[in-house]
Amino acid sequence: MNYRYGVLGILGLALVFSPLISGAQQQQKKQTQDTKRTQQQPSQQKEPPTAPKGQAQAQPKPQTPPKATQPTAQQGAFGLLPAPYRPPQLPPANQVVATVNDEPILASEVIQYSYDCFAATAVEELILFRIIEQEARKEGVSVPESEIEARYKQQLQAIEAQMPPGMSIEDFMRRSQAPPSRLYGRIRIQMLAEKLVERQVNLDEFIEYSQIVVRIQGNTPEQQEENAPAAEARAREAYQKIQEGLDFTEAVKQYSDDPFTKDRGGKLNWLNVNFIPQDIREKLNALQPGQMSEPFRSAAGFVILRKERTGSMASPEEQQDLREQAVRIKLGDYVRQLQARAKITNTIVKPYNPEEAAQQEGPRPRTPGARPVPR
Repeated sequence: MNYRYGVLGILGLALVFSPLISGAQQQQKKQTQDTKRTQQQPSQQKEPPTAPKGQAQAQPKPQTPPKATQPTAQQGAFGLLPAPYRPPQLPPANQVVATVNDEPILASEVIQYSYDCFAATAVEELILFRIIEQEARKEGVSVPESEIEARYKQQLQAIEAQMPPGMSIEDFMRRSQAPPSRLYGRIRIQMLAEKLVERQVNLDEFIEYSQIVVRIQGNTPEQQEENAPAAEARAREAYQKIQEGLDFTEAVKQYSDDPFTKDRGGKLNWLNVNFIPQDIREKLNALQPGQMSEPFRSAAGFVILRKERTGSMASPEEQQDLREQAVRIKLGDYVRQLQARAKITNTIVKPYNPEEAAQQEGPRPRTPGARPVPR
Protein backbone atom coordinates (compact mmCIF):
# COMPACT_ATOMS: atom_id res chain seq x y z
CA MET A 1 0.00 0.00 0.00
CA ASN A 2 1.04 3.56 -0.54
CA TYR A 3 0.71 6.05 2.29
CA ARG A 4 1.71 9.49 1.10
CA TYR A 5 2.75 12.22 3.49
CA GLY A 6 4.92 15.34 3.53
CA VAL A 7 8.63 15.12 2.90
CA LEU A 8 9.58 15.28 6.58
CA GLY A 9 6.28 14.15 8.07
CA ILE A 10 6.29 11.11 10.35
CA LEU A 11 3.35 9.80 12.32
CA GLY A 12 1.80 13.23 12.16
CA LEU A 13 -1.27 12.65 10.05
CA ALA A 14 -3.97 10.75 11.73
CA LEU A 15 -1.45 7.89 9.36
CA VAL A 16 -2.96 3.45 7.04
CA PHE A 17 -0.92 0.53 7.85
CA SER A 18 -2.38 -7.02 4.23
CA PRO A 19 -0.62 -9.85 5.55
CA LEU A 20 2.44 -8.94 7.60
CA ILE A 21 5.92 -10.12 6.64
CA SER A 22 7.91 -11.38 9.61
CA GLY A 23 11.28 -10.17 8.42
CA ALA A 24 12.59 -8.89 11.74
CA GLN A 25 14.46 -12.14 12.45
CA GLN A 26 15.95 -12.19 8.95
CA GLN A 27 17.17 -8.62 9.38
CA GLN A 28 18.71 -9.48 12.75
CA LYS A 29 20.34 -12.60 11.27
CA LYS A 30 21.82 -10.54 8.45
CA GLN A 31 23.25 -8.07 10.97
CA THR A 32 24.86 -10.88 12.94
CA GLN A 33 26.36 -12.39 9.79
CA ASP A 34 27.76 -9.01 8.72
CA THR A 35 29.34 -8.54 12.14
CA LYS A 36 30.80 -12.02 12.07
CA ARG A 37 32.29 -11.54 8.61
CA THR A 38 33.88 -8.28 9.70
CA GLN A 39 35.51 -9.98 12.67
CA GLN A 40 36.78 -12.86 10.56
CA GLN A 41 38.61 -11.10 7.72
CA PRO A 42 41.22 -13.44 6.15
CA SER A 43 44.10 -11.07 6.97
CA GLN A 44 43.21 -11.21 10.63
CA GLN A 45 42.75 -14.95 10.91
CA LYS A 46 45.48 -16.82 12.80
CA GLU A 47 46.40 -20.45 12.58
CA PRO A 48 45.43 -22.30 15.73
CA PRO A 49 48.45 -23.45 17.78
CA THR A 50 49.61 -27.00 17.01
CA ALA A 51 49.58 -29.32 19.96
CA PRO A 52 52.76 -31.32 20.72
CA LYS A 53 52.93 -34.87 19.41
CA GLY A 54 51.18 -37.36 21.55
CA GLN A 55 48.69 -34.82 22.86
CA ALA A 56 45.18 -34.49 21.54
CA GLN A 57 44.63 -31.17 19.90
CA ALA A 58 42.07 -29.13 21.78
CA GLN A 59 39.02 -28.40 19.71
CA PRO A 60 37.92 -24.78 19.88
CA LYS A 61 34.50 -24.30 21.39
CA PRO A 62 31.91 -23.15 18.86
CA GLN A 63 31.02 -19.54 19.40
CA THR A 64 27.37 -18.65 19.63
CA PRO A 65 26.68 -15.41 17.80
CA PRO A 66 25.10 -12.77 20.01
CA LYS A 67 21.39 -12.34 19.71
CA ALA A 68 20.43 -9.11 17.98
CA THR A 69 16.94 -8.90 19.38
CA GLN A 70 17.27 -5.25 20.27
CA PRO A 71 19.72 -2.42 19.66
CA THR A 72 22.67 -2.28 22.03
CA ALA A 73 24.08 0.93 23.43
CA GLN A 74 26.87 0.78 20.83
CA GLN A 75 24.58 -0.26 18.00
CA GLY A 76 21.89 2.34 18.62
CA ALA A 77 18.90 3.03 16.43
CA PHE A 78 21.02 3.56 13.33
CA GLY A 79 22.60 0.12 13.66
CA LEU A 80 19.31 -1.29 12.38
CA LEU A 81 19.56 0.68 9.14
CA PRO A 82 21.28 -0.54 5.97
CA ALA A 83 24.85 0.71 5.71
CA PRO A 84 24.17 3.41 3.05
CA TYR A 85 21.73 5.12 5.41
CA ARG A 86 23.74 5.09 8.61
CA PRO A 87 25.26 8.40 9.71
CA PRO A 88 29.05 8.69 9.50
CA GLN A 89 31.15 8.21 12.61
CA LEU A 90 31.74 11.31 14.70
CA PRO A 91 35.04 13.00 13.78
CA PRO A 92 37.82 13.44 16.35
CA ALA A 93 37.18 16.41 18.60
CA ASN A 94 40.24 18.30 17.33
CA GLN A 95 39.44 17.80 13.64
CA VAL A 96 39.02 21.03 11.69
CA VAL A 97 35.64 20.97 9.94
CA ALA A 98 35.62 24.56 8.61
CA THR A 99 37.75 27.69 8.51
CA VAL A 100 36.90 31.37 8.44
CA ASN A 101 39.80 33.60 7.32
CA ASP A 102 42.13 30.75 8.26
CA GLU A 103 40.63 30.51 11.76
CA PRO A 104 39.50 26.92 12.38
CA ILE A 105 36.20 25.61 13.60
CA LEU A 106 36.70 22.27 15.37
CA ALA A 107 34.43 19.26 15.39
CA SER A 108 34.17 19.60 19.18
CA GLU A 109 32.56 23.02 18.77
CA VAL A 110 30.01 21.68 16.31
CA ILE A 111 29.19 18.69 18.54
CA GLN A 112 28.79 20.84 21.64
CA TYR A 113 26.64 23.39 19.81
CA SER A 114 24.51 20.70 18.18
CA TYR A 115 23.98 18.90 21.47
CA ASP A 116 22.84 22.06 23.20
CA CYS A 117 20.55 23.12 20.34
CA PHE A 118 19.07 19.85 19.12
CA ALA A 119 19.55 17.18 21.80
CA ALA A 120 16.08 17.66 23.33
CA THR A 121 14.18 17.02 20.11
CA ALA A 122 16.66 14.39 18.94
CA VAL A 123 16.36 12.29 22.09
CA GLU A 124 12.56 12.45 21.95
CA GLU A 125 12.63 11.25 18.35
CA LEU A 126 14.95 8.39 19.29
CA ILE A 127 12.68 7.52 22.22
CA LEU A 128 9.73 7.36 19.85
CA PHE A 129 11.75 5.22 17.43
CA ARG A 130 12.63 2.82 20.23
CA ILE A 131 9.03 2.57 21.48
CA ILE A 132 7.75 1.59 18.03
CA GLU A 133 10.66 -0.79 17.38
CA GLN A 134 9.98 -2.58 20.67
CA GLU A 135 6.27 -2.90 19.88
CA ALA A 136 7.06 -4.19 16.39
CA ARG A 137 9.39 -6.86 17.81
CA LYS A 138 6.78 -7.82 20.38
CA GLU A 139 4.09 -8.20 17.70
CA GLY A 140 6.37 -9.83 15.12
CA VAL A 141 5.88 -6.99 12.66
CA SER A 142 8.49 -5.88 10.12
CA VAL A 143 8.72 -4.03 6.83
CA PRO A 144 10.87 -5.36 3.96
CA GLU A 145 13.77 -3.09 3.06
CA SER A 146 12.52 -3.03 -0.54
CA GLU A 147 9.30 -1.31 0.58
CA ILE A 148 11.21 1.22 2.69
CA GLU A 149 13.53 1.92 -0.24
CA ALA A 150 10.57 2.50 -2.54
CA ARG A 151 9.01 5.08 -0.28
CA TYR A 152 12.40 6.66 0.42
CA LYS A 153 12.86 7.21 -3.31
CA GLN A 154 9.40 8.77 -3.52
CA GLN A 155 10.40 11.19 -0.78
CA LEU A 156 13.64 12.01 -2.59
CA GLN A 157 11.63 12.94 -5.66
CA ALA A 158 9.54 15.30 -3.53
CA ILE A 159 12.71 16.81 -2.05
CA GLU A 160 14.26 17.35 -5.48
CA ALA A 161 11.17 19.31 -6.50
CA GLN A 162 11.87 21.78 -3.65
CA MET A 163 15.58 22.19 -4.21
CA PRO A 164 16.99 25.57 -5.28
CA PRO A 165 19.09 25.44 -8.45
CA GLY A 166 22.79 24.72 -8.10
CA MET A 167 22.53 22.78 -4.82
CA SER A 168 23.18 19.07 -4.45
CA ILE A 169 20.45 16.96 -2.91
CA GLU A 170 22.83 15.83 -0.14
CA ASP A 171 23.58 19.41 0.90
CA PHE A 172 19.92 20.37 0.69
CA MET A 173 18.87 17.43 2.89
CA ARG A 174 21.49 18.24 5.52
CA ARG A 175 20.49 21.90 5.57
CA SER A 176 16.89 20.75 6.03
CA GLN A 177 17.98 18.55 8.98
CA ALA A 178 16.96 15.45 7.03
CA PRO A 179 20.14 13.65 5.95
CA PRO A 180 19.67 10.16 4.49
CA SER A 181 20.05 8.48 7.89
CA ARG A 182 17.29 10.55 9.44
CA LEU A 183 14.92 10.43 6.50
CA TYR A 184 15.34 6.70 5.98
CA GLY A 185 15.02 6.06 9.72
CA ARG A 186 11.84 8.11 9.95
CA ILE A 187 10.30 6.34 6.97
CA ARG A 188 11.19 2.95 8.42
CA ILE A 189 9.62 3.78 11.79
CA GLN A 190 6.53 5.26 10.18
CA MET A 191 6.00 2.14 8.09
CA LEU A 192 6.42 -0.07 11.16
CA ALA A 193 3.79 2.00 12.97
CA GLU A 194 1.49 1.79 9.96
CA LYS A 195 1.82 -2.00 9.90
CA LEU A 196 1.06 -2.18 13.64
CA VAL A 197 -2.04 -0.03 13.31
CA GLU A 198 -3.27 -1.89 10.24
CA ARG A 199 -3.68 -5.00 12.40
CA GLN A 200 -6.34 -3.13 14.39
CA VAL A 201 -8.39 -1.93 11.42
CA ASN A 202 -12.04 -2.99 11.31
CA LEU A 203 -13.42 -2.30 7.85
CA ASP A 204 -16.98 -2.36 9.15
CA GLU A 205 -16.26 0.91 10.94
CA PHE A 206 -16.91 2.38 7.48
CA ILE A 207 -20.48 2.74 6.21
CA GLU A 208 -21.89 3.75 2.86
CA TYR A 209 -25.45 5.08 3.02
CA SER A 210 -27.99 7.15 1.11
CA GLN A 211 -30.34 9.78 2.47
CA ILE A 212 -33.39 11.88 1.73
CA VAL A 213 -33.34 15.20 3.58
CA VAL A 214 -36.46 17.35 3.84
CA ARG A 215 -35.46 20.78 5.12
CA ILE A 216 -37.59 22.64 7.66
CA GLN A 217 -38.32 26.08 6.29
CA GLY A 218 -37.81 29.20 8.38
CA ASN A 219 -35.09 31.57 9.50
CA THR A 220 -35.86 31.55 13.22
CA PRO A 221 -36.49 28.73 15.68
CA GLU A 222 -40.10 29.83 15.98
CA GLN A 223 -40.64 29.70 12.22
CA GLN A 224 -38.98 26.30 11.99
CA GLU A 225 -41.17 24.88 14.75
CA GLU A 226 -44.22 26.21 12.93
CA ASN A 227 -43.11 24.62 9.64
CA ALA A 228 -41.84 21.32 11.12
CA PRO A 229 -45.16 19.44 10.70
CA ALA A 230 -45.23 20.20 6.97
CA ALA A 231 -41.66 18.97 6.54
CA GLU A 232 -42.43 15.81 8.49
CA ALA A 233 -45.53 15.17 6.41
CA ARG A 234 -43.49 15.51 3.21
CA ALA A 235 -40.84 13.10 4.53
CA ARG A 236 -43.50 10.56 5.50
CA GLU A 237 -45.06 10.87 2.06
CA ALA A 238 -41.67 10.03 0.51
CA TYR A 239 -41.28 7.08 2.89
CA GLN A 240 -44.75 5.76 2.02
CA LYS A 241 -44.08 6.08 -1.72
CA ILE A 242 -40.87 4.05 -1.36
CA GLN A 243 -42.77 1.43 0.64
CA GLU A 244 -45.25 1.22 -2.22
CA GLY A 245 -42.49 0.60 -4.77
CA LEU A 246 -41.00 3.98 -5.75
CA ASP A 247 -37.29 3.62 -6.38
CA PHE A 248 -35.23 5.28 -3.66
CA THR A 249 -33.18 7.29 -6.14
CA GLU A 250 -36.38 8.58 -7.75
CA ALA A 251 -37.71 9.54 -4.34
CA VAL A 252 -34.45 11.48 -3.76
CA LYS A 253 -35.07 13.47 -6.95
CA GLN A 254 -38.65 14.27 -5.97
CA TYR A 255 -38.34 14.94 -2.26
CA SER A 256 -34.77 15.58 -1.08
CA ASP A 257 -33.58 19.13 -0.39
CA ASP A 258 -29.91 18.20 0.07
CA PRO A 259 -27.96 19.79 -2.81
CA PHE A 260 -24.86 17.68 -2.12
CA THR A 261 -26.46 14.27 -2.62
CA LYS A 262 -29.61 14.94 -4.66
CA ASP A 263 -27.85 14.39 -8.00
CA ARG A 264 -26.17 11.22 -6.69
CA GLY A 265 -29.30 9.32 -5.71
CA GLY A 266 -28.80 10.50 -2.13
CA LYS A 267 -25.59 8.50 -1.75
CA LEU A 268 -22.68 9.74 0.37
CA ASN A 269 -19.08 8.61 0.15
CA TRP A 270 -17.76 6.03 2.59
CA LEU A 271 -17.71 7.48 6.10
CA ASN A 272 -16.03 6.29 9.27
CA VAL A 273 -18.59 5.83 12.02
CA ASN A 274 -16.59 8.12 14.31
CA PHE A 275 -17.28 11.02 11.94
CA ILE A 276 -21.02 10.43 11.53
CA PRO A 277 -23.34 12.51 13.78
CA GLN A 278 -24.55 10.46 16.71
CA ASP A 279 -28.24 10.49 15.80
CA ILE A 280 -27.45 9.35 12.25
CA ARG A 281 -25.00 6.74 13.52
CA GLU A 282 -27.51 5.23 15.93
CA LYS A 283 -30.10 4.86 13.18
CA LEU A 284 -27.56 3.28 10.82
CA ASN A 285 -26.39 0.83 13.49
CA ALA A 286 -29.97 -0.40 13.80
CA LEU A 287 -30.19 -1.13 10.06
CA GLN A 288 -28.94 -4.01 7.95
CA PRO A 289 -27.50 -3.29 4.49
CA GLY A 290 -30.40 -2.56 2.14
CA GLN A 291 -32.78 -1.53 4.93
CA MET A 292 -34.34 1.93 5.23
CA SER A 293 -35.16 3.96 8.32
CA GLU A 294 -38.43 5.71 9.02
CA PRO A 295 -38.30 9.52 8.82
CA PHE A 296 -36.77 11.14 11.89
CA ARG A 297 -35.83 14.67 12.82
CA SER A 298 -32.17 15.66 12.80
CA ALA A 299 -30.20 18.88 12.68
CA ALA A 300 -30.59 18.89 8.89
CA GLY A 301 -34.36 18.42 8.91
CA PHE A 302 -36.39 15.24 8.53
CA VAL A 303 -34.22 12.44 7.22
CA ILE A 304 -34.75 9.00 5.69
CA LEU A 305 -31.67 6.78 5.63
CA ARG A 306 -30.87 3.68 3.60
CA LYS A 307 -27.85 1.67 4.65
CA GLU A 308 -26.04 0.54 1.51
CA ARG A 309 -22.87 -1.35 2.52
CA THR A 310 -20.33 -1.79 5.28
CA GLY A 311 -16.60 -1.80 4.59
CA SER A 312 -16.28 -5.59 4.49
CA MET A 313 -18.69 -5.56 1.51
CA ALA A 314 -16.55 -3.12 -0.47
CA SER A 315 -14.52 -4.07 -3.53
CA PRO A 316 -10.81 -4.94 -3.04
CA GLU A 317 -9.79 -1.53 -4.39
CA GLU A 318 -12.21 0.24 -2.07
CA GLN A 319 -11.05 -1.83 0.89
CA GLN A 320 -7.46 -0.79 0.26
CA ASP A 321 -8.51 2.87 0.34
CA LEU A 322 -10.56 2.29 3.49
CA ARG A 323 -7.59 0.66 5.25
CA GLU A 324 -5.45 3.63 4.40
CA GLN A 325 -8.09 5.99 5.75
CA ALA A 326 -8.44 3.92 8.92
CA VAL A 327 -4.73 3.99 9.65
CA ARG A 328 -4.58 7.76 9.10
CA ILE A 329 -7.41 8.09 11.62
CA LYS A 330 -5.97 5.73 14.24
CA LEU A 331 -2.22 6.34 13.97
CA GLY A 332 -1.89 9.42 16.16
CA ASP A 333 -3.88 7.93 19.05
CA TYR A 334 -2.04 4.62 18.73
CA VAL A 335 1.38 6.25 19.06
CA ARG A 336 0.22 8.34 22.01
CA GLN A 337 -1.01 5.18 23.75
CA LEU A 338 2.38 3.53 23.26
CA GLN A 339 4.08 6.61 24.68
CA ALA A 340 1.75 6.66 27.70
CA ARG A 341 2.46 2.98 28.49
CA ALA A 342 6.23 3.16 28.06
CA LYS A 343 8.56 3.60 31.03
CA ILE A 344 10.80 6.45 29.87
CA THR A 345 13.69 8.29 31.47
CA ASN A 346 15.08 11.41 29.87
CA THR A 347 17.89 13.42 31.44
CA ILE A 348 17.71 16.19 28.83
CA VAL A 349 14.06 17.22 29.11
CA LYS A 350 11.13 15.89 31.11
CA PRO A 351 9.60 12.94 29.21
CA TYR A 352 6.38 13.85 27.45
CA ASN A 353 3.32 12.11 28.89
CA PRO A 354 0.22 12.36 26.68
CA GLU A 355 -2.12 11.37 29.55
CA GLU A 356 -0.80 14.11 31.82
CA ALA A 357 -1.07 16.62 28.99
CA ALA A 358 -4.71 15.66 28.38
CA GLN A 359 -5.54 16.19 32.06
CA GLN A 360 -4.15 19.71 32.16
CA GLU A 361 -6.82 22.36 32.54
CA GLY A 362 -6.40 25.18 30.08
CA PRO A 363 -3.28 26.08 28.11
CA ARG A 364 -0.03 25.91 30.03
CA PRO A 365 3.50 26.71 28.93
CA ARG A 366 5.35 23.67 27.66
CA THR A 367 8.92 22.68 28.29
CA PRO A 368 11.02 24.11 25.44
CA GLY A 369 11.68 21.47 22.84
CA ALA A 370 9.23 18.93 24.25
CA ARG A 371 6.72 17.62 21.74
CA PRO A 372 4.76 14.40 21.38
CA VAL A 373 5.73 13.55 17.81
CA PRO A 374 8.86 14.76 16.00
CA ARG A 375 8.26 16.62 12.78
